[in-house]
Amino acid sequence: MKKQSNGFTIVELLVVIVVIGILAAITIVAYTGISQRAVVASLQSDLTNSNQLLKMYYVDYGTYPQTLNGSNCPTGPSDTKYCLKASSGDTYTYSSSSPYSSFGLVATNTNGTIWRITNSTAMAALSANWIAGLSSTAVAGEYVYNADLGSTYQYKTSNTAVASPQGATGLDPSYPSNMVLVSPQSNPGVDFSAYPAQTACMALGGRLPTMAEYLAMWAATDHYGLRQDAYVSATEADSGDIYMLYYSVGAIVRAKTQGYWVRCVLGG
Repeated sequence: MKKQSNGFTIVELLVVIVVIGILAAITIVAYTGISQRAVVASLQSDLTNSNQLLKMYYVDYGTYPQTLNGSNCPTGPSDTKYCLKASSGDTYTYSSSSPYSSFGLVATNTNGTIWRITNSTAMAALSANWIAGLSSTAVAGEYVYNADLGSTYQYKTSNTAVASPQGATGLDPSYPSNMVLVSPQSNPGVDFSAYPAQTACMALGGRLPTMAEYLAMWAATDHYGLRQDAYVSATEADSGDIYMLYYSVGAIVRAKTQGYWVRCVLGG
């Protein structure tokens, strides 16, 4: 009599392999979810602590910092007691403008997760479409929304001049004397209902770019993916017209009530 050896059949082996694969997939998904939750918790904790420090700084100096230095310490005036601490893998993008009565702070993790807080708004997650502006350009330290919005957004619903509080001069280095729409993030409560393009950017947590910012994006078209004919800017040319970025030309002037494409920026 031959001795019969017991073993797995091919079908049994395949079943075992499939089961192991399913368990491995479940484990990977669970780990990824836990890891992402840890990243979000880290960003939220960083922003909470930083928000408290910035508001303590405001109590001491009557303004928020003008900028943060390379160590995330306030400048203008400088004070190392209020240096912001970032967890491993997290970086900050800080923005404020004269008279420095408001601020925006973006915390970004190396995996691409982005959260933001301002002096007057709660923390909120930002879409992955927000990408960091290139250094040494007009959008350095800012974020650019790397997708086009519509093609029919008006700058304004009427061909009339921009006035305060919706606009101010000195906001566009390319046209320092022209009126420019102010940042909704730095000027909470301003009514932009008559400015559809600005309102579209506000819905994403951002604002319309100035012409200086658009020209910086135009110079790096491949990086930002600008391909449409015309983009509306925040910069007024005169009472009935605005400056815009025309893809094949650069800066041009067009009527406020016509419909255009929109890109948005955040910060600055």
